[in-house]
Amino acid sequence: MENIGDNCTHCGRSTALGSGLFVNRIPSITETEEGYMCPECQQVECDTCEKLTINYAINDGNIVCENCKVK
Repeated sequence: MENIGDNCTHCGRSTALGSGLFVNRIPSITETEEGYMCPECQQVECDTCEKLTINYAINDGNIVCENCKVK
């Protein structure tokens, strides 16, 4: 396993302080690399509006963004 430091294990971009991707990065390990996952690679598609989001909830088995979440 290769430690790729501050790079994203999915897109390869730097998540180091000052890169613009430091905030909300999370530790990440793949089969071959360990490093971080940038916020953009963490995004998932909302099942209601189909927009990408990092802030979501699971509602009746569906991924929903904060705008579509039933309150």
